[in-house]
Amino acid sequence: MIINNKRRKIYLLLALPISIAVAYIFMTIAPVFKLHPTPPELTFFVEFLCGLFFAVAAGMLFNEDSRINGVIYAGIFAGVPAFYVYLTPWADVSLLMLAFFAGVFCGAVFDIKAVMTNRYDNLAKFARVLFTVFFAIIVGFLAYEMYATALSPETAVDSAYAVQNIFFYGIGIVLSLILYWLAIKITVGVRASEIFIFGPRSSGKTYFVLGLWSYISENFERGHSNEGVVLTGDPNDEGDELRISSLYANVLDGKILSRTYRYQMVMYQLTGKKYGIIPVKWTVVDYAGEYYDELNEINFKKAVALLSDRMRIARADIRKNAGTIDFVRNIKLHHSEELLDPEFTKSVIIATMYGNFLRAGKVIFLIDGEKITDDRKGHAQLAREFGGYMKTLIDLEGRNYLGFFRPDKKYALAVTKTDLVFWKNKEIRDLIHSMSAGKLSDIPERSREAQAIEESLFELLSANKVFKNLVNMMNDLSMYFIAVSVDATAEPFPTEEGVEEEISPTAIAPWRFTEVFKFGL
Repeated sequence: MIINNKRRKIYLLLALPISIAVAYIFMTIAPVFKLHPTPPELTFFVEFLCGLFFAVAAGMLFNEDSRINGVIYAGIFAGVPAFYVYLTPWADVSLLMLAFFAGVFCGAVFDIKAVMTNRYDNLAKFARVLFTVFFAIIVGFLAYEMYATALSPETAVDSAYAVQNIFFYGIGIVLSLILYWLAIKITVGVRASEIFIFGPRSSGKTYFVLGLWSYISENFERGHSNEGVVLTGDPNDEGDELRISSLYANVLDGKILSRTYRYQMVMYQLTGKKYGIIPVKWTVVDYAGEYYDELNEINFKKAVALLSDRMRIARADIRKNAGTIDFVRNIKLHHSEELLDPEFTKSVIIATMYGNFLRAGKVIFLIDGEKITDDRKGHAQLAREFGGYMKTLIDLEGRNYLGFFRPDKKYALAVTKTDLVFWKNKEIRDLIHSMSAGKLSDIPERSREAQAIEESLFELLSANKVFKNLVNMMNDLSMYFIAVSVDATAEPFPTEEGVEEEISPTAIAPWRFTEVFKFGL
């Protein structure tokens, strides 16, 4: 379910009245076009830009996050040429149409590449560049008219009229600059091709990988994954047990998957195809769970410096490749002996994790459902983990504020082990029983009942003040809250004395992973 997108709505609400004010100013000064016709070269260039922007807006319609931008921008930049022709009936319409459709054609080529690679961040970046050019022209025009008014011979005759015009144009410049800032802020572009899944110790990363892998394999003909690139600081351990095929085999054998050791790190990449052609890549770094609260730019730079010295690779290259599967594979093949040093291993983990944060357009934070069932100790640990998430978000958001043209990021919170929450939390258990269901698998994934379960879990977590602050931080793009289970059929283990509280997946029966994949598309 979507739980937060306040900031984006505020920007849109602010932009609407200001855009109307700027439009009114231009309507008021429209007769100036008759007195000072624009050069034909500039007219042709602006028409070309309008066509280019119209095509970019059409490309934005293919993505949920940028769709509202696409609708608004398509309407605006289809209307601007018509407005100009209305004001200047003597204009060469054929030439203007040629310029407009030339822009549409060039923009369509860019659209195809962006959509086929799932890189809507490139569309947004291009739109922001076009906005910069457009508003430079607008402000330049207003500044020129203000200057021309100040030096006009009529100024000496009626200075009050000149001051009024100068003030009018000045207000137009100020409003245009504010509108430009808002236009840049409301233009959304997410790198939808890269999704990073992150969680601390015991958050269910390993089982989550299996659930997502099972869902992709089942529902997408071209969905696949690597087996996982395993790094280990134990020379006697190749990490074969952490490969996806081994994990799956252990679940089929009824074994409980062991936790990842401190000297191990494995990177999985799962790939699906949207509409069978558009790539979506999911990255999960499974490790013991330390350092989740140390992921920031400062520690990333320290890690890059250490790795650069040890691997004898330029820092710029380390920074560029950190977080990629090739980077991890290179360490495994050529620098595995360095993993015996805990500091080197720590630097690899931090560089890999933070590199994925920087690269990914979408990030899923995992929440251990088992901790929700423990009112005091569990929620205390969750508070610490949410605090670590907040530190990372503050660092990432701080980077975004430094540049208008950086891509946006979209976040989701995913509660794992929902089947365990069902059996251990009375409130959730009573809710599911009220739905005439005996276990989680009896609840259809895409149903109101499933959403009601998510809403109840969200309310339980909202009692944690750190969680509330975390949600309040994620108030830009639409944020998802999802409850998942790898084995919705899981039940407590029966014994001769009764029923044990221990609950672990005995099969791969993913529940609500449809929502996880929906978030990633």
